[in-house]
Amino acid sequence: MWEKQYKQGRWNGLALNILSTSLDGGKRLQVSDIPYADLPDIKVMGSKANKVEVEVILIGSTSLVEANALLDNLNTSPKGELEHPWLGELSLVFEAYSQKISTKRGLVTLSLKFVRDAKKPTLSITESTSTNSLEQANMVESVSSAEFVSDVEKMSIAETNTLQSDFTHLIGELTGIASRLSIPSQTLTAINQEINRALMAISSIANAPSQFAEQLSITVDSVAQAVRSGSDSMNPAVDNSRAAQSSMLALININSPSNHYNIQLIIAALKMNKDIEHLEQAPSFNILTWPKPHSVTLCDLESIATQIEARIHEVTTVSTHKSLLLFDALIELKKSVMVQRNKVEQGAKPHRYITCPHFIPALTLAQQEGHSAALIEALNPLLHPLFLSGTIAMGDNV
Repeated sequence: MWEKQYKQGRWNGLALNILSTSLDGGKRLQVSDIPYADLPDIKVMGSKANKVEVEVILIGSTSLVEANALLDNLNTSPKGELEHPWLGELSLVFEAYSQKISTKRGLVTLSLKFVRDAKKPTLSITESTSTNSLEQANMVESVSSAEFVSDVEKMSIAETNTLQSDFTHLIGELTGIASRLSIPSQTLTAINQEINRALMAISSIANAPSQFAEQLSITVDSVAQAVRSGSDSMNPAVDNSRAAQSSMLALININSPSNHYNIQLIIAALKMNKDIEHLEQAPSFNILTWPKPHSVTLCDLESIATQIEARIHEVTTVSTHKSLLLFDALIELKKSVMVQRNKVEQGAKPHRYITCPHFIPALTLAQQEGHSAALIEALNPLLHPLFLSGTIAMGDNV
């Protein structure tokens, strides 16, 4: 039925019930049929004017009055902006219309023809400001929670049960992360209370999805804050922050009934990553002063960015107002993560390589090349500092 098919749009602020949209475009061709020639001479004269035809419906006792008022507005102000439900904002010029009136339910159908405005979009250049990744993550979490509420309302009983099982595994993993932390007993007690509240809220996902999403966000924040407050570890194998991030990303399930589950996992992994917070506080990355091996830091940031990119692809499978907001928020989040990732890559990039056929200590090599031994060791973290051989990365003279 048409009642379920139309989408809401706007023309210069006026609401439009759009049933269908057709686009027309192409090239202007000058075709000359040359006598006694098998092929014509064709010249491309430029692009045709792109046309947009929108079918709009109005219904009710005042439908004809509303239709005439709309046409009067189009004739008075033919240039304007069409806010289309899935094409976005279009600059159009009104060209023609076709009106069809039916006595059934007072239905009026308008076929409106527009021509795309030729004006070019202008980009305003503003000073670039650094985006706080944690603040952007909170924005993504907020928008995704609103989308989660809509998803739950459309779910079947089986899908709801699957979603409850997914979130149960997530909260169970948060419990394991908290148990491995060396934190004061009062802090651990507070975290366990939040975890218990989240577990109790799982059963009410179908009836109160908004309250569950809010409680889960609070629980993730409490665990993530405890993870970031821990001391740094030189050994990646016992680094609680890195282990927590990996465990969150390992739970990602592309078959989950709601995108919010995977998005929440990425947000949790990002909030548990201590490197991003440290990197944002420094204008550049210095491999000599960084407490952990740079290869681990770069790998973790790339993992988060890859998973954000996957969520962006999932969001773009539908086109709604909420999904567009979530798409924009995820794009900004990926941008902020990539800024820090590129900072690490730039700061840890070797400037040249040398080849040593025999084993040589880093200190000896530094003396011969006039380099810093610490920098050589940092650029070659997988090589033993006393037994360097083969291709060795080198940095600038210091």
